[in-house]
Amino acid sequence: MTTALHKVPARPVLTLASHGHKKTDVGALARGICAPGGEHETNAATALAMQQLAAAFRPAFSRMHMLRDLVIPMYEGSAVPTARFDVALVCEAGVYLFEVKGWRNAVVYRKTSTHTVPRWFLRQHGHSLAREVKDPAWQCGRKTTHLRSLMPADLRVQYFVLLPFEGVELEGVMPTVVITPQDLPYIARVARNNGRSEQGYPMLDNAAIDRTLQLLTDLQGELTVDDHMRNCRDRSTHAAKIARAPIGAAHPGPLKLQ
Repeated sequence: MTTALHKVPARPVLTLASHGHKKTDVGALARGICAPGGEHETNAATALAMQQLAAAFRPAFSRMHMLRDLVIPMYEGSAVPTARFDVALVCEAGVYLFEVKGWRNAVVYRKTSTHTVPRWFLRQHGHSLAREVKDPAWQCGRKTTHLRSLMPADLRVQYFVLLPFEGVELEGVMPTVVITPQDLPYIARVARNNGRSEQGYPMLDNAAIDRTLQLLTDLQGELTVDDHMRNCRDRSTHAAKIARAPIGAAHPGPLKLQ
């Protein structure tokens, strides 16, 4: 089957796996003690996740590329004008996006209700108190939906929330997109089998993979992680100003796409 990706002339093979980042000592990062939620923790988790993804996907696919810290512009009016994907994996089966969470030695659970959105909580092992965290499945799903709208319709674009560190326990019924390293070999096999059997999303040849990588890097353009972090801080500052504003003050309106 000829897909929209195959119709585009082939471009040179891109070397994008490192995406401008220095080679990381994954073992040292995984052993390090990082501040919860900090950028150091995010970097450690992402480096470990990339190692785990490579080990699971390379045996299943002849070509596989990983883009780290893919930043794309969001739609106009979005609260934050950019979105960041920790890892974007491109292979013959399509594009697989991973939201990586650096949670460790903790129990992750959620509370659901028919009248409210799910609330997610994180509780350290040995402690009874839990803190509420943002819903990672909703976060990744929202930006994946936007990215999918910018890509060819016959290209598979799928997302997962990956918890790469050991000692993380998922309690109760969780969305199937939330996975641990033990799930990765199965995910890779399913990706390979889906690509071979489903007519709607055919396997990509080398030219189509090259074109997909080019589309993703074209979308990012000159955007950097620093740009995205700045946008997130601006959003937080904006929200704080609104919270402190006197009752009846005019809302300044949504953030515009930069």
